Amino acid sequence: MLCRKKKINEETKRSNVIDNALKSEKKKLDRIQRILLLGTGEAGKTTIIKQMKIIHINGFSEQEKRDKVANIKQNIHESIYALIYNMSKIDPRTSLEAKNCALGEYILQIGEATPREFTDEYYNTVTALWADSGVKNTFQRSNEFQLIDSAAHFLDRIDSIRDPNYVPTVQDMLYCRTRTVAISKIEFTIPYKGQNVDFCMYDVGGQRGERKKWISVFEGIGAILFLIAASDFDQTLREDGVTNRLNEGFKVFKDIFWSRFVRNAGKIVFLNKQDILKAKVESGKQLENYFPEFANYEKAEPNQYHRAKFFIRDQVLKIASRPPKPEMVDFFPDVEIKQNVKSELLFVHFTVATDTSNVKLVFNDIKDIIIAINLGNSGLI
Repeated sequence: MLCRKKKINEETKRSNVIDNALKSEKKKLDRIQRILLLGTGEAGKTTIIKQMKIIHINGFSEQEKRDKVANIKQNIHESIYALIYNMSKIDPRTSLEAKNCALGEYILQIGEATPREFTDEYYNTVTALWADSGVKNTFQRSNEFQLIDSAAHFLDRIDSIRDPNYVPTVQDMLYCRTRTVAISKIEFTIPYKGQNVDFCMYDVGGQRGERKKWISVFEGIGAILFLIAASDFDQTLREDGVTNRLNEGFKVFKDIFWSRFVRNAGKIVFLNKQDILKAKVESGKQLENYFPEFANYEKAEPNQYHRAKFFIRDQVLKIASRPPKPEMVDFFPDVEIKQNVKSELLFVHFTVATDTSNVKLVFNDIKDIIIAINLGNSGLI
């Protein structure tokens, strides 16, 4: 009898040790500031992840930089091929200078796939084509077809990139584009009110085919950082070539904002690519050609760019202020009642994801919000 009682006491002690360990681990996990990055494809989510690495984790190692050289060269070919290929597709069409026609055929014969070798002949061809007046004209109309935002950055730097000893700069790393096809995350620690606070930021694919994966990481997330590329007002989706990209961003934001899976999550919106938006508006691109309601938008702003960015912000705020119809919820078994849908938008910011100082400033502003959201949801405050 004494032996059995002793055995029970030992098992109870072991159980208590396990329970205490689990409670300790849960408390530790509850204090991790979890952020889910969402948005449509090419809105800048991966660039934000890279900025967190630069700002909070000592940047990129030399090996990481070397590993990106192949992707950067791929970006160069994707860019020059898209420009040459689409010269005959846009209406009215553009054309190469007579002296460069053979060079254009050389690129088209290589095809869309990345060349096996990047020879001197290839680099010389790309350099000559990028200087061609017809290619420059086509680039100015790149909203009419699919061209990555980093095209000009890398084509301007081709002399450096062709060097056998080339090592990407930090800016090259930020502009390098690779499609996100899986859920990835970055963990970092920042000082906050005399202590270190752990953050975990998740990045998921933004293309239509990747969105079904979002649902698996929705529930329980403390804060959602939603990116909308404000400069996309005159572009169409890569997936179908028809749907307006900015409209798609609004649609996806509406679906996420009012989703039952993230009702308790704080929501922060980055209206990204403000530098590109500014350049487009100042070059004469008319927002009202794509969003007719902009023509009647009354906002006393000093110039058209400011008027445009606040119009886009107000579209986001309008979505957040118009809840869907009341939904049916379980009151108790076999009884349902209608309940108004509630969700709060906490923060909207204008950003340039490729600008480290801008991202650092913005993230410093919102980290207090994120911490308060997560601690509140976990019951720690």
